[in-house]
Amino acid sequence: MNSLLNPVLEDADKFPSLLPLALAIEDAVDSPESSFDDIARIVESDTDLTARFLALANSSFYNYPVSITTIPDALSVIGLRNTRNMSIALSLPRSLGNSPEFPVESDRFWRHSIAVGLCTRLIALDSRDANTERHFLAGFFHKIGRPLIASLFPEEANAIYKRTRKRDTLYQKAAQSILGFDESEVGAAALQHWRFPENISTLVRHHNKPVLARTHLRGASFVHISSFIVSALNFGDSGDRFVPEFSEAAWGFSNFDESKLSMIVEELKRQLDSVCHVFLSENIDQG
Repeated sequence: MNSLLNPVLEDADKFPSLLPLALAIEDAVDSPESSFDDIARIVESDTDLTARFLALANSSFYNYPVSITTIPDALSVIGLRNTRNMSIALSLPRSLGNSPEFPVESDRFWRHSIAVGLCTRLIALDSRDANTERHFLAGFFHKIGRPLIASLFPEEANAIYKRTRKRDTLYQKAAQSILGFDESEVGAAALQHWRFPENISTLVRHHNKPVLARTHLRGASFVHISSFIVSALNFGDSGDRFVPEFSEAAWGFSNFDESKLSMIVEELKRQLDSVCHVFLSENIDQG
């Protein structure tokens, strides 16, 4: 566990356990004895995940030129290394739902998270950064600490949310004041316990202040910029009443061409409903 995290977050038992299916996929991906077909069969053992993977492979997220109809083909599009992490992301909107301690409507919270993930990935694609799925996941998980705080520290979570309503305070600052750490630290701790790569957890940990991300400065800046854009566009609901503070330095750290911003926003709008359907719909068609 990263020593920079608050000691209260070092206990893995505090965090929700991963679904057995995600663990089975992880074991198979890591095993030299597992074949591509073995991993596909694990995914196919769950009808909901099968439908979501097929829908994702056929969505505007990948914009694949032909229809994907089988899980082996879907995994070829998504990538084996991304299969385990994406299976966790696809399951979370149903396992971390509405909570009275964080009374943001669940679908609106996850719509915001998906939008930030998509925007981060689009900026990374335009910047020709490697492995843009990790950028999507970092954006998707950037505020996961908020529903987790509601689960781990319900009394404090209630106080945090009330403070954001009464004092026009950003959630991050209210959490820091009441807990001694904020949601980005909780989110990063969860991702580390769930064995996500460090190049994702660090982006979540430092997206509010990218300069602290050091070797991942550019990626953290992508998430920071995307969070600001999505909040300004009012896509979904992160739990804040107003747009978060913006670090002008993030533009420089990212090397992102600001003239491309309108193009990024238009593409984000084009993809958002399609990808939200994959993650949030109760019943997914497989076509």
